[in-house]
Amino acid sequence: MSEQRIRAEVKDKLAAGKVIFALLAVLSSAVVLADTVADVERMEDKRAEAVLKADMPTLYSIYAEDFFYNRAGGDSLTREQYLPMYGSGELKVLKMTGEGRTVKAYGDSAIVTGIVHVDATIKGEARTLHLRYMNVWVKRQGAWVLVARQATNIPMKN
Repeated sequence: MSEQRIRAEVKDKLAAGKVIFALLAVLSSAVVLADTVADVERMEDKRAEAVLKADMPTLYSIYAEDFFYNRAGGDSLTREQYLPMYGSGELKVLKMTGEGRTVKAYGDSAIVTGIVHVDATIKGEARTLHLRYMNVWVKRQGAWVLVARQATNIPMKN
């Protein structure tokens, strides 16, 4: 075999190796994003269960210390203002039904959007809420925490 032919074959194999390496990189990124989406989905479910049970230790482990909530009424609450409402019974969520939840992953952060219908008692008053929401999750020290939430009332049509 000629030297020129050997060089051509080596060049072809190197090119093929680069293509394979690039495909592996893309596939591994897709797997990481899929894992992130699945992890955040699990955290969303865990959060919902903790809210329904008013499971304070779990809520405090999920909500970041610097969490803030821009509520549908226009005010904003920190974690230390918001979570005690569950513990005191001031806010009791009786039922939550979600729809259209999507998770978009961005490395060590994710944004979750959707709609939730909530039956709750707030300061002893029965309420039904229909909210479009956005939750922002960040992975810190290997664990996903909720850092922000935004909710907007959805007017129900008669």
